[in-house]
Amino acid sequence: MTAALSQSAKTAISNVRQAEIESTVAGLKIFLGKSSWVGKNNYYAKDTISRLERATPATPQHKRNLAQYIAASVTLHAKDGWSYLGRAVGCILTGDTHRALHLAYYAELRAAMSLLAGFGIGIFNNQHFIVQQANSATKLCSGQGTHLMAWLALEEWAQMAESRDAFAELIRPDSYSLNQWFQSQGGAIAVAPHAKEWFMQWGMDLRLVTKDRDARNESSYRPDGVPVTWEANAAACLEFVRDMWGLLEPSTTSSFEQIDRHILRLSIEQFYFGSTGKQASSGDSKFEKLIDRFLTGLSLQPSAKRRIKRFLCRQISPADPLVFKYSSRVPSNIWEDSLAVVSRALLLLRLATGTAHRLLENADINADHLAFWWKQLGESCGIWPPGHPPSELHDLWTDVQDSLVELAQVESRDPELFDSFSGIALELARELSVLASHERVAIWSLCPS
Repeated sequence: MTAALSQSAKTAISNVRQAEIESTVAGLKIFLGKSSWVGKNNYYAKDTISRLERATPATPQHKRNLAQYIAASVTLHAKDGWSYLGRAVGCILTGDTHRALHLAYYAELRAAMSLLAGFGIGIFNNQHFIVQQANSATKLCSGQGTHLMAWLALEEWAQMAESRDAFAELIRPDSYSLNQWFQSQGGAIAVAPHAKEWFMQWGMDLRLVTKDRDARNESSYRPDGVPVTWEANAAACLEFVRDMWGLLEPSTTSSFEQIDRHILRLSIEQFYFGSTGKQASSGDSKFEKLIDRFLTGLSLQPSAKRRIKRFLCRQISPADPLVFKYSSRVPSNIWEDSLAVVSRALLLLRLATGTAHRLLENADINADHLAFWWKQLGESCGIWPPGHPPSELHDLWTDVQDSLVELAQVESRDPELFDSFSGIALELARELSVLASHERVAIWSLCPS
């Protein structure tokens, strides 16, 4: 029998409004000033699951405490997702795609939990809660476990207009939201089919696990080597990671400029196909006229419009990044499956992180308020020496850029070195460490300036 949400749970999810969790996030500011995400007497700060299992929050204080816990988890689940992703990438760089698949799945799960919490839906263990009023959590009628509920809630939420609107506002290539880019075509409404499709695609592994729990157990609990040992191609794995980091380079105005530009291009192409039944191409005059209409409504310099049009028409950077190519693949190949799950986790984390960032920004919470957290995180992860945090968070990209430059130089000197994981590890140990430190992405992208 196919698992499904009860009608009461569907109704409750359809009634959540981000304004309520936004108000709850704003209330965390007093705790942040004391170097804590929640109050020291928050009932759910410790033994969270066991306390929820013992009793549903019944008093105003307990309801408030749980709502604040959910509000804090928006940012913290996103950070944990980036940590899992970094560990998965570290495994890919050593050829351990078995462990990479396991860790990447949990990165995707945490991304979904962060995104849902960002709209007031708290996923726990068999008992789940929603924030329907500011600073007050209510039990959601659902007995599903964490993994199943994360998918079912994401699937239900993706049907809502609020999810469409959120997607259209979060993706902001060249400082304009998708809603603004598509204004001449109806704005967020025109984006809606693509937004829903991407939510479902990027959360694909949560759905697959709910249908076949054995798939996750195979990676989590079964020994590698029966029937065969998982293998990977060293050069292909390294190329995937290099390409992935190229997508994560921040700009002065956005932490995810490159990802957002590619989402824009794919969205416009999908819109054109849906309208005409034809694949977009730069030689198609109708498609180029559509691009011109998109650009006309935006206050961009002529040089910027020319650059963007060339990109949208695939005259520059014509190929889609590997992350987008792998993200649409269903499980079929043992070593490529790990790259596919990493890709989906990264894209879902982009949305979760953007949601968390916007909530913090709207609550007037910035990097200074969060310094107690991100400074300790950076030191604990070895991103910088104790007592020497970066003056600007986007400066954390410099280490990645230097590592990518070093990789290119080593490749030009000795291309055969990249044919084995041993050669890569012996020659590029420091660079591999940097390229698996995705906590730095969490730091620069979650904290408003």
